[in-house]
Amino acid sequence: MRTDSFGLAHIPALKRRELADVRARLKVAPPRARGLKGASVLIGKTGIIAEIKRSSPSMGLIASGDAAAIASRYENAGAFAVSVLTDSTHFGGSWDDLGAVTRSVELPVLCKEFVCFPEQVDLAAALGADLVLLIARMLSRLDLAALYRRSIQAGIAPIVEVHDQRELDKALALAPKAIMVNTRDLETLRIAREIAFATLRAVPHGITRVCASGIDTADDVRRAREHTGARVFLVGTALMRASDPEKLLTEMGHVC
Repeated sequence: MRTDSFGLAHIPALKRRELADVRARLKVAPPRARGLKGASVLIGKTGIIAEIKRSSPSMGLIASGDAAAIASRYENAGAFAVSVLTDSTHFGGSWDDLGAVTRSVELPVLCKEFVCFPEQVDLAAALGADLVLLIARMLSRLDLAALYRRSIQAGIAPIVEVHDQRELDKALALAPKAIMVNTRDLETLRIAREIAFATLRAVPHGITRVCASGIDTADDVRRAREHTGARVFLVGTALMRASDPEKLLTEMGHVC
């Protein structure tokens, strides 16, 4: 069952209400245990960013499970990185999940959150994330640029998420090292591959292209790679629902 209350316009207010908890966590966060992998963590890489995703606005409940255990399975199956959703309201994640995952794997870890405030970036870094997602559609140009700079200052790599050409233009003003193109339109929650594939093709050479959403099989990976040139794919729902996620992850990794 999908969650019909989702809407990007409501997210900043939701995250503002969560700021007290974020600030409290920052005050008691121990020194970062993991070494910083650097802002170049995605450059020249190919493979699957395997996501821990318990639910979503488009599908409702997906699967349950211990985040650290799932991440370890992903690592053993050859994932390039692990994505951890920290939003609890719409995705069933938590900041505790992020900390548990960074303590359990050596892979780069992406903090996937609706980042609206610098404190969220700081907490992601403190908990051991190597990458953080910034959603272009949700942020003004000034806020996007400020959060991008904050991420670099914190030593973690910002990945800017876009869907269409207008958002891509907004992201390119930052001279990013990586662009994630979501095939799902976050306003309608529908997959729009033609728009997203055209956006991926428009990403300039030298910027890592990451294709996200709507990737269920190795054939989907192959098709997206052939049509867009993307070599990094973020996969969540298919892996969480798979009876043998290691097998599916291995199959996808072979065609990146």
